[in-house]
This record gives sequence, C-alpha cells and structure tokens, in this order.
Amino acid sequence: MIRKFGFTFVVITAFIVAACGRQVTPNPPNSGPGGLAPGFMSVKFDVTAPFNFSSYRYFVVFNTTENGQTPLTNPQQTNWSAYSYALEVGGSGGGTFANAYEFLHSSNCPTCVPAYLPLLTTPTQLQYIPNSNGTGTEFTIVFQPLIFNGVATPSPGASTTPAPVLPNWLFNAFTTQPNTNAQLTFVDSLGTFGPTDTTFQSPNLNIAQHCGFDIVTYALSSNLQIDPPAQIVSVEIANNPATPKPPATPFPSCD
Repeated sequence: MIRKFGFTFVVITAFIVAACGRQVTPNPPNSGPGGLAPGFMSVKFDVTAPFNFSSYRYFVVFNTTENGQTPLTNPQQTNWSAYSYALEVGGSGGGTFANAYEFLHSSNCPTCVPAYLPLLTTPTQLQYIPNSNGTGTEFTIVFQPLIFNGVATPSPGASTTPAPVLPNWLFNAFTTQPNTNAQLTFVDSLGTFGPTDTTFQSPNLNIAQHCGFDIVTYALSSNLQIDPPAQIVSVEIANNPATPKPPATPFPSCD
C-alpha cells in the first residue's frame, strides 16, 4: 500500500496545533479535549489494515526533555537523546496488551543503549481500548501523564538517573518488528521515508497548556511499499490538564 496522505494534512495538523484546544470531534458533556477527564491524555493510533500483533509492535515514543529533538529511526546515531518514554502495544497468545516504558539513560555512559524499563501503572492510570473504531485498525490508550515521572531515582552514586519530565513534549509513532528490548527494528514511522525517516518534525505537545489540546498528525506521503497492517495512517493525541487555572495574563481563546 502507498500512503494516501500528503502536505494538505500537514497544514491541517499545524492549524490544529495552533488552535488552543480545538477539537476534532465533539466531546461528551462535562469532559475536556478528546472527551477526557481532567488529568488524562489519550493516544489514538490508526493503521491501513487490521493490526497484525504476531508480526509487529506499535509504539508512540515521547521526548519529555525539551532538547528539541524528535524521536526518529536513527536513535543509535543520536545516542537515544530523543527517547524518554514509550507506549507500546503488542500481542501474545491471541490477546493484545499495552504497556508504558522508560528509556533509562546511563549518566556514566551517555552513548550506551538505554535500559528499557516497564513503568508500573494501575488500571486507572493506563487504560487500553484494543479496537476503538470497530474495524480492527485503531487502538486507543488513555493515561495519566504523571506515569512518565519515571522509575525510582537510583541511590547516590548509581549509574542511571531518570530524565526530567518538562511540559513541552515531542513524539513520533513507529511500527516495529516484535523485539523485546530497546533495539528497535523499524517497519514504519510518521515520516516520509517510513522505516528510515530522519526528517519528521513533531508538533509541540504542551501538556501544561491551560485549555488542553487535541492534535491529529497524519503520516506523510511516500512511495514506500509497506505491509498494510504495519502502515501508519495517523496518530491523534489529546490532553486535558488536571487543574486548569485562570492565566495571570490573557491566553488565546480555547474556542
């Protein structure tokens, strides 16, 4: 399958980013962006054909360090500096699952592959909806951003330290082969060149934005032949802040 989306959708995405909290679809009463309760984010991940969890894993990777780097398909070349946390969806034995992970970097070895550590979450903190559009081509994860506070900080003198989580996040989405560690084998990404793309620029996700946001990012056009269950169509990320406060200075309208 050849991607069906191109520059027009990039413009639309940029407009949605600029519109403070503008929604793609109407929300339920008494809810925020994306239909979310306060203090929650959501990710909707869409592919061209029904997911193949026996052959692929599906990732949304976040950079929470504010170093300006989008997670790309060349993490080894950038010492994994754009990889902070991930939501991973896979399958085993006929079932599917979603987990949150931290890429825990070593302060003693900046060029080393980070440890890929699961984050312990409760069903309230992370909720997985495996077939959220009824056609097998979309899953949704609803989660609290606070799960990305990282694993417990090691004792003094230890070799690893969790990266700080700051308000402005960058992200990318990937389909990979079903590896079980941080050594990802990419099959597709949101960028033009799919599994080898190093040009994609993430929209900014400001999780502190007082009115929240709902951003759809479509995969860019390419002539790549990608297996339809692995071919990413779009990722929608919404955020409803926990305690929106009246700003000290006027903000743009959320309407």
